[in-house]
Amino acid sequence: MSADPGIVVIGASLAGAKAAEALRLDHGYDGPITLVGDEPHLPYQRPALSKGYLLGTTEAGELDVLEPRFYADQDVTLALGSPAIALDLDARRVRLAGGAEFPFTQVLIATGARPRRLQVPGADLDGARYLRDRDDGEHLATALRTATDVVVIGAGWLGSELAAASRTLGNHTTVIDPLPTPLYHVLGDQIGDLIARRHHDHGVNLLLGDGVEAILGTHSVEAIQTITGRTIPADLVIVAVGATPNTELARTAGLRVDGGVLTDEHLRTSHPAAVAAGDVARHQHPRYLNPVRIEHWDNAVTHGTAAAASLVGKPTTIDHVPYFFSTQYGSTLEYLGLPTTWDRIVTRGEPGTPGFTAFWLHRGIPVAALTIDNPGAAEHLRTLIATAYPADPGRLADPGTPVPDLSASPVVRR
Repeated sequence: MSADPGIVVIGASLAGAKAAEALRLDHGYDGPITLVGDEPHLPYQRPALSKGYLLGTTEAGELDVLEPRFYADQDVTLALGSPAIALDLDARRVRLAGGAEFPFTQVLIATGARPRRLQVPGADLDGARYLRDRDDGEHLATALRTATDVVVIGAGWLGSELAAASRTLGNHTTVIDPLPTPLYHVLGDQIGDLIARRHHDHGVNLLLGDGVEAILGTHSVEAIQTITGRTIPADLVIVAVGATPNTELARTAGLRVDGGVLTDEHLRTSHPAAVAAGDVARHQHPRYLNPVRIEHWDNAVTHGTAAAASLVGKPTTIDHVPYFFSTQYGSTLEYLGLPTTWDRIVTRGEPGTPGFTAFWLHRGIPVAALTIDNPGAAEHLRTLIATAYPADPGRLADPGTPVPDLSASPVVRR
């Protein structure tokens, strides 16, 4: 091993673990690597927390990002269960809550995000829960098995998965969201309505266009009072109204922060000693006009490997088409792209059937796609979106045109 102070990764997350792996295995970095984490657990993957982990079909060990032996085998120092509380970029030192200090040559900030808190009366009652980490998942899995009336606040991706898990476990489930359809900001009303119908078909009570006025109860949750005056019985409330990036450490260290730690297309921050990755990073993506912060599994993996490249002086541009997957009621939904606007939606297949796909187009160019129960299609759809050529709506809509062929003839009739 070399004598340099090494690299400190602040955040024992998916992005942080993938960066450590890439440093050792892809780049042959032989300096010290220290992985700092708030939680006592080895780095784990979060997507299953709202899916199989809640349902009991995914075991804790299956969440691990890397084999547990990796860290010892590759001489990666673990400093878990003690968050970083001070970062001095000029002195190249980080201090943990427990008092330990680590010097570094370069630092990776992968501090993730935390749930946005609900600011209404009763939000602190027992039985009002959030899902972010593994401990949250364990507690929520237990609560869902003893609950009767579950209310999910928020109908985004996480809220939709939580509602699906609750119904799968047999609970009476209500979802409340002020927008007209689930995932309205992402999918729009046409495809959002399809998601709503799936929830309805599985017995979920959707209260859309409404919000939460208060959570009612003496010591624990008893009901929800909505803005429109409805009272919904509840013995378990799960809040899923978004996430806030953990930028405090970066901000106090003097880094540029605006809706996340700002980075260039290589994840380099405003200080030469620091890069940022994962949910906390808002990076300059060459496909989009403004910097983007993406809280998807695929983004964390991509960021981890790209951060490692920047840390060893071999920066690569992050220009991939964002990808997200969700499982609800036994179906897999895959979504690609990050459209800021669209003027047309084209669909193929029957809604609710395997292979159904929707395409969002802007000036004839596919900018996003959603496909349901369509194994192997995602990478071809990614290629279609990445080419950024106009596409023939007739071919997009025709189930007889194989998905791999959709990007074969880029400029065609409209």
